[in-house]
Amino acid sequence: MTIVAVAVSLGGFANPVFGQTSADTAAKFLDAAKTSSDSQLGGIASELTSKVESLGSAVGGNSAVTGKLNSMLTSLTGGQDSAALTSAFNLVKGAKFTPEQLGLAKQVGNLTSAYVVQKNFASLEGQQGDVANIVTSLRSGKYKDALPSFKNVAASAKLSDTQKELIKSIEDKYAPGLSKASGALDEVKKIPGF
Repeated sequence: MTIVAVAVSLGGFANPVFGQTSADTAAKFLDAAKTSSDSQLGGIASELTSKVESLGSAVGGNSAVTGKLNSMLTSLTGGQDSAALTSAFNLVKGAKFTPEQLGLAKQVGNLTSAYVVQKNFASLEGQQGDVANIVTSLRSGKYKDALPSFKNVAASAKLSDTQKELIKSIEDKYAPGLSKASGALDEVKKIPGF
């Protein structure tokens, strides 16, 4: 059990600095993830809350960062995954992070993305292998390994509008230009002789 999970189950956080990122918000998020029918979400959520705690501790009194962390967890708990991604991706905007803090912020973004992909795409028919590859790659920070899988999932005809928006947002973060390059290739294929 992670430090944050132990602290949440005891009704508070061991590190008072992290108290700025609501223990209640983290507890609600963990509870929602662990009660999900998808067993993977609980593990990702535990990793994510641990990194959120570490980043909250590392930034001390930076209310802008702790506010974004709270917003992100609240959005994830409320099913507002697009808003959660925006908060996670914007953690570094306007912040003057040390290299350690920047590394933690990237891990928070990666784990948020992995959580959103697992939650929204794990049951996508015929795409389980690609989804698992994306989640594993994001959790380990090996984005290049996920590029073919991003393309495969994004090309699925079975995506809802919300899923299309989410995968495009994540894809644009980790593989900027992939959707443009794919679109350009599709246009070239329309030319006779190609």
